[in-house]
Amino acid sequence: MLGTEPLAVELANTLYGEGIDFLATAEWVRAWFAEAMPGVVVPDPVQVRALRDAVHSVFSAVLDQRVPDTASIDRVNSFAAAAPVCLSLSWPQAQWTDTVSGPAAVLGRLASSCIEVVTGPYSLLRCPAPGCSMVFVRTHSRRRFCHPSCSHRDRQARYYRRLHPAGGVR
Repeated sequence: MLGTEPLAVELANTLYGEGIDFLATAEWVRAWFAEAMPGVVVPDPVQVRALRDAVHSVFSAVLDQRVPDTASIDRVNSFAAAAPVCLSLSWPQAQWTDTVSGPAAVLGRLASSCIEVVTGPYSLLRCPAPGCSMVFVRTHSRRRFCHPSCSHRDRQARYYRRLHPAGGVR
């Protein structure tokens, strides 16, 4: 189940911890797109993973307060540049929507989301919970964790440390 994070953050979070890849197979890529961007043409899984790796690399560099490597920046920019942008007007709501069609547009939308997260007013954070490596956008000044379950796990760990200050085993 995907959260409420920007698409690029959700994409980056498909690479979890040390070697867990939630886009490892074409079937998993299709399932991710069915939930994240229903109705779009699913791009080539190899290209999806290449973009995801670049987005993950850029976000990791930003979180570690270092300059992202040029290859990752170039890859994100090339995917973003390849996407045709087509605005359409919906009525009676009188609002515009960006129409995403075709694999290049889908990957371009994801790459553009990465650029928006890095350059926009977002506060990108890595979850500090024990055993979690998820990235999230802080939507509230008091938000510290990617999910309430991580907050709960952190409270449990602090409680256990108070009960067993010497690090004893249960």
